[in-house]
Amino acid sequence: MRLIICGGGSLGTKLADVFVKEKNDVIMIEKNSIIAEKLGEKLDALVLHGDASDIKILKDAGIENCDALLVVTSDDKTNLLICEIAKSFKVGKIISRVNDAENDGIFMKLGITSAINTTTTAVVSFKKAIQDPGKRIIGLIAGDQAGIYERLVTKKSQVLNKKISEFPTNMAVCAIQRNGEYIFPKQGTALQEGDIVTISAGIQLLNNVDKLFGLK
Repeated sequence: MRLIICGGGSLGTKLADVFVKEKNDVIMIEKNSIIAEKLGEKLDALVLHGDASDIKILKDAGIENCDALLVVTSDDKTNLLICEIAKSFKVGKIISRVNDAENDGIFMKLGITSAINTTTTAVVSFKKAIQDPGKRIIGLIAGDQAGIYERLVTKKSQVLNKKISEFPTNMAVCAIQRNGEYIFPKQGTALQEGDIVTISAGIQLLNNVDKLFGLK
């Protein structure tokens, strides 16, 4: 998978490191020349120095043929502009960090794949860790009305050996991690024991998700 990461802060650097280790083709854009140079030495990825809201820089990074764009700068105005440009290039997956919760709706109205408010997500994750140890919530979307969750398929899971097409229609299986590799599932993909499944569903459906994976 070919990914462009906009922003070389701690979050962007961690994302780049993770996706590189999973054998993805990663290109990072960082505005600060000193940071860009250091990241170029540290990461096994192409690091471009430039402003990611500049169309020329995005073209240099390969936005016209990338699979996903991750926008993680600390400035929401910059992130929104980058997302708008990415939409014009019809990028398949556009995922943006939202620094101010009040801006969630603006990003969602743009119609990007996902807008993740890191502060809200951290609060919810800490709360869920206390209430339900072992369950992971990745992010909140749609104005915090829906979440993105990770669940492990075990022998107790109702979804073991089930195809994606058999999932409830009000849940979406976004990805499957199997033997260290990510799979973007099709309707005929069957879940196996040990799979880590990324699911998107309404917050009110969280108990239903847990039941499917044998956690209730």
